[in-house]
Amino acid sequence: MPIFRWQRFFFAVTTVFCALSAHARPANGLRWERIHVTQIEPSIVFAKLGLTHSTKNGYTRDGKQGVPDPTFPPGLTDIVPYDADKMLLVRGTESGLNLFRVRVSVADHIVPPVHLHVELFHTGADAVSMGTQNVSDVADGVKTQISFGDGDAARVYQIVERANLDGTVWIACRVSLPLPDQSNLAPTGPIFIPERIWTDPMSRKIRLGETVQFDDLASVRQAAAHKLGATGLDADDDYVLRVTLTP
Repeated sequence: MPIFRWQRFFFAVTTVFCALSAHARPANGLRWERIHVTQIEPSIVFAKLGLTHSTKNGYTRDGKQGVPDPTFPPGLTDIVPYDADKMLLVRGTESGLNLFRVRVSVADHIVPPVHLHVELFHTGADAVSMGTQNVSDVADGVKTQISFGDGDAARVYQIVERANLDGTVWIACRVSLPLPDQSNLAPTGPIFIPERIWTDPMSRKIRLGETVQFDDLASVRQAAAHKLGATGLDADDDYVLRVTLTP
C-alpha cells in the first residue's frame, strides 16, 4: 500500500512537470531571442544581411502584405533592429536562431581599411609595365581614382572594394573615357557636364592578399564611347590592370 501511494505521488509530480514544460515551450516551436551586437549599429547589420522588412509575412519586396517572403532567413518569422539597445529582437525556431546568430556575428564587424597595389601593363608582343600606384587606407565601399600618366594622355581608373560576409571581397574597376565633343551643342540654358564618363564596371571576387586582373580593351572602350558620341580614342591599345588588396 505505501508503495502504491509513492507511485501516485511520483505520477502527480511528473504530470505537473510535463505540463509546466509544455507551457514553457510554445507548441509551434518558435521563441523570441535578443541577439546583441557590439561593433556597428543593429540597423546596419540588418542592412548588411540583405534584409528589407522585419517580418516574413509582412510587406514583401513586391509590396504584398501577408505573403511569405521566400528569401527571409530560414526558420525565422521576425527580425527587428533596436539601435538604442544595440540588439536585434528575433523570433524563430531553435535551428533558425542558431544559424542566424552566426550570420549576425560575422556581419557585426568593422572592415578595416585595405591597401591597394595597382600596376598597369600595355599588352602586345610582351607586357610592358606603365607604372605602379599604391593607395593606403582605402575604406570599404569608397571609390578610389588612380591615374597613370599626365594630361589628356593619362589612363584613369576607378576602383571600389566591398567586403562580403564570408571573408571575400568584391572589387570592381571601370575605365575613364573622353568626354563627347561639346562644340556642336547650342544649349538654351545651363547644362551639366560631368568631369568624367566611365565604362561599365568589371568585378571580381577575391580574398585579401590575392591579385586580380582587369582587361582594359580598346574594343570595349570603343563600344562604350560610340554610345556616348565620344571620339579620339586610342583604338589599337589594350591594357591590363593588376590590383592586389592587402590588409
